[in-house]
Amino acid sequence: MSSTSIAKASRVDRALERLEAAVEKLDAASAHASGSGDNADMAAMRDENAKLKSLNLDAAEKLSQTIERLEATLNSAGNS
Repeated sequence: MSSTSIAKASRVDRALERLEAAVEKLDAASAHASGSGDNADMAAMRDENAKLKSLNLDAAEKLSQTIERLEATLNSAGNS
């Protein structure tokens, strides 16, 4: 093997080691996160999400109505 191929092989080995370490950290973090989830917290987040969705729909409806009124005003002003 040439020194270039040895250097590439060692870089690949180091990259694989870093990848393995990162995967282990992700596994540990995932296990910690899934084990520490509180049902009450999840229920509260779901409730908050539902409220925010409702507010978003209300705001979208009001915005749509405002746009329609503005378009009607612009159209009537353009026809006069």
